[in-house]
Amino acid sequence: MKKLTLQERFTDLLSRFTNNTTLISSLWKSIESKYTEKHRTYHNLKHLEELFSYFDDYKTHLEQPDLVAFSIFYHDIIYNIWKKDNEEKSADFALEVLSTLLPELSLEIIKEQIVATKTHESEYLDTQYLIDFDLAILGQSSEVYQQYSKLIRTEYKLVPSLLYKQGRKKVLQHFIDKPFIYKTNSFIEKFEEQAKTNLQNELNNI
Repeated sequence: MKKLTLQERFTDLLSRFTNNTTLISSLWKSIESKYTEKHRTYHNLKHLEELFSYFDDYKTHLEQPDLVAFSIFYHDIIYNIWKKDNEEKSADFALEVLSTLLPELSLEIIKEQIVATKTHESEYLDTQYLIDFDLAILGQSSEVYQQYSKLIRTEYKLVPSLLYKQGRKKVLQHFIDKPFIYKTNSFIEKFEEQAKTNLQNELNNI
């Protein structure tokens, strides 16, 4: 089966809610424009592709896969390293552009899912899977994880080394101290142990 490009995937998703091809094209261009901003070395289109690879693997576990797909596309659409409200702004962006296409309840679900990629907490299964898709990178091989940590540092290249290390240590310790990084049994079994190892190794080397 041919793998869909992100644009094909987005077009296919939107076409279930509107037949306005001009609107679909416009919404895609805004996503492409945001995720190809020059400062993004990790939170870019490749990141979306990675999340959708997990989405495809676990789609049958999701109650409302279309809403999770919308959340994936928009969860990092606003990304400013100096701001603490990127997820909230991303959720607001999503709700604004999708407000004429989806019912209010669906919009509220998407908002909850996007904001949960900041808190990493939710009682809803679909959102828990989204959180796990987003954090799956932490549980990859040490080589992949090291490349990821370099890309994150590059995104924060304007932040002085001392400040970056202080902030990064807090983030790493926060995840290490959690009983479980992942929310779903599938991801706990698959990635939890390696994620804790990767995080501890990075912390030890800061």
